[in-house]
Amino acid sequence: MISIYNPSYQHASNAVDDVTVCTDGLSTAHTKREFSPWIKIDLQDVFDVAEVLAYNRQDAFGLRLHDLLITVDGNHCGFFKGPAARGDRILFLCPSGSVGRYVKLMIQSAEGEEDILCVCELQVYVQLSEGSGWGIEKM
Repeated sequence: MISIYNPSYQHASNAVDDVTVCTDGLSTAHTKREFSPWIKIDLQDVFDVAEVLAYNRQDAFGLRLHDLLITVDGNHCGFFKGPAARGDRILFLCPSGSVGRYVKLMIQSAEGEEDILCVCELQVYVQLSEGSGWGIEKM
């Protein structure tokens, strides 16, 4: 994550802790106000990413999620114009062949603007290989 708003409790790891209900900012991954803030998830290996599901916080600050770009190792996976509503789940369907180790969620800030990236949970689903059976699996 580019920055942490409150290092005492708003860590990047909050985005991958399987907590999908965030009624306040305490259990979110939360940046400071930045130009194009981002968070990057390390999958620990190379996978064919099929879907990314972003869970928005459920309080009054849900509108902060907008102009979201998802990339897999720098390659375009999906975009959400937004703004999101409180508690929204935003599904990004990656094109076939979105292979990589790093999944990055970034707000594309307008020229001269700064934004806060605050996400409750990011779930990454990968395409299973032929030997593992067909379908997708949550990482």
